Amino acid sequence: MRVLFANVPWHDIDETGRGWRGIRAGSRWPHTLPCYGQDMVGGYLPFPIFLATACALSQRSGFEAVVRDCIATGEGYDVFYRYIEGYNPSAIVIETSTPSLKNDLEVAQTIKAMLPHTVVIFTGIHFELEQEGFLLSHPEVDFAVYGEYEVPVNDLLISLRDSKGFNGLTNLLYRVGHSVMKTPAGELVDLKQLPWPKRDTLPFDNYYDGVCGLARPQLQITSTRGCPFKCIFCVWPQVMYRSNKYRMRQPLDVVEEIAVNIANHPYRSFYIDDDTFNVNRRHVLETARLIKERGLDNIPWGIMARADLMDENMLTALKDAGLYSLKYGVESADQAVLDEIGKRLDLDRVARIVRFTKDIDIKVHLTFTFGLPSDTVEGIERTIDLACSLPADSVQFSIATPFPGTTMYQTYQDRGWITTHDWQRYDGAKSAVSRTDQFSGEELEGFVRLAYHRWGRAKAECMALSSEFRERFRSRLSAQLSPGARVLLFQCATYTLTQGLLALLNDMPYEVHLMLHERFTGSFTGLIDTRRMHVFTHPADFRYKQLRNFAVELKEKYQFDGTVIPYSNPNGSGYDEVEQLALEAGAQIVAGVANDGKIVK
Repeated sequence: MRVLFANVPWHDIDETGRGWRGIRAGSRWPHTLPCYGQDMVGGYLPFPIFLATACALSQRSGFEAVVRDCIATGEGYDVFYRYIEGYNPSAIVIETSTPSLKNDLEVAQTIKAMLPHTVVIFTGIHFELEQEGFLLSHPEVDFAVYGEYEVPVNDLLISLRDSKGFNGLTNLLYRVGHSVMKTPAGELVDLKQLPWPKRDTLPFDNYYDGVCGLARPQLQITSTRGCPFKCIFCVWPQVMYRSNKYRMRQPLDVVEEIAVNIANHPYRSFYIDDDTFNVNRRHVLETARLIKERGLDNIPWGIMARADLMDENMLTALKDAGLYSLKYGVESADQAVLDEIGKRLDLDRVARIVRFTKDIDIKVHLTFTFGLPSDTVEGIERTIDLACSLPADSVQFSIATPFPGTTMYQTYQDRGWITTHDWQRYDGAKSAVSRTDQFSGEELEGFVRLAYHRWGRAKAECMALSSEFRERFRSRLSAQLSPGARVLLFQCATYTLTQGLLALLNDMPYEVHLMLHERFTGSFTGLIDTRRMHVFTHPADFRYKQLRNFAVELKEKYQFDGTVIPYSNPNGSGYDEVEQLALEAGAQIVAGVANDGKIVK
């Protein structure tokens, strides 16, 4: 029996390469990203942990199984359908999500039209999968498996292969005549019983979570599942696990998986993508000890953790084992709001731990959310102030998105705050789908824009554009350039950092030019003569192959004496193509400026 586990295509790109692409399998927050004329691979991309583990489990059960990640390869719909036709699977397992559901159902319809005997199984984080009406409304789907699906899908495949029927199966919805039967949820699997995820058919070098400049290619793994805290917005514990139970793998097995994969591929970093890595202190310290013991501490790595569960000794041990960066979820500076949503952080401890984390040179990414139930204007202003005051290397400001199936969704539905049931819009990366008594959706979107602007401005003013930096920057350039030299500044980081560098360059005895994508022109109008703004429209960022000719033409016309590169992270990681372009456009890179004010190149 041939089985395909698929993260199917999800994008809308026109003939010029503009539009959007989606992030789905492996993400706790399915969302879309804009495309401005670039290919569909690059930037944040999570590893499809459930699909890949389910594939490995089915292979262990004797199936001919493959996992295919169309999101990770940037694969178009036509290419995927040609593959499906050639592979001709007996069954296909599709991981869906709330915002991608409409797209995924259309893909299932096409598959059924092509291969009517292929069994289509839907899984993923969308609440309708466990409602009987879902299968009645969508004949293109044969089975729905809800919750954490690796073991239930494997049991279903065995039953289909061996004609055993469905008695005793868990987490399953199936048709009987014109009715739908639903089986109860089973116990969560002991993680020690699961195989390592299948990776050999996946693009090892495309999965990436930058976390303050972690290098790529990057290995992504998990060491635990679940979180004992009860944040009302968190999707995986409520929809995927249906439990706040915290489960751990054996640290020895985790480190062995890291070591084996790094031996097989040239990974330059790894990321332990746990819901909350540091719930169990013994697990953390043993994992750190084994990483160091295996000689893996020379590879930078990252985690997601709770700041109030950290302490100085734990952070020191993690740093000693090579930890490079981590994410802390803060969400709000209003203690009452944190308590109300189940987060229950101690904000004073958070601030102390964030500062200690930075003091021992572990990079910090912080997340904040606007539109929580009791948010006020004053509370959001304090949250932005807190974000600007903490020494974070990067931040994320999100709009509260009440995904169906969560306590947040039910609360907002009961209060009449849900403004749309168009699931495609459930994407907190770009738009609001709810309001509160205090805010409209448009006001929340405005607060996100304001927060990013204020944080970027504060970062630039307090770090990169401090008096100490100004002196170092002037000295660096004057040692390499003569008065009157032509300098090309790239807009390849946060626009506020580039604006600050531009202002500083304008006060120096050089002829300054700016190379930027068209979407940023408004941010620099009035700061530089438009005749010295060199605008490109394709691709969206500094891709070497697409922009090489543009850079060479600029060099031939203006004879730049040097280029200046701002970096969106603390070390310039991931900027290889930008640096290639800088050398094509100018005689030398005179300064590469990190977002923390260091001149790193």
